[in-house]
Amino acid sequence: MKKKIMVAAMALSCGCAALFACSNNNEAESEPPKGVIEQMTDNAAKKAVNRIRSPLDKARSVADQEQDRLNDMDQSLND
Repeated sequence: MKKKIMVAAMALSCGCAALFACSNNNEAESEPPKGVIEQMTDNAAKKAVNRIRSPLDKARSVADQEQDRLNDMDQSLND
């Protein structure tokens, strides 16, 4: 009786180990590789966004500098 229980437990543990080893979720979770056209599209989109953002960032920087200069002038006039 003990031998049958021991064999059943060993078989169950081997079966569980085999199922656990065979189930690889890394492949299911990973994104499939992009094709050449998708990569080119992504690169073109990034370049377009950078070309649009660059002048806007420069304009914001100049506006911030002007605001700082005006604040300094107001502060010096108030003193």
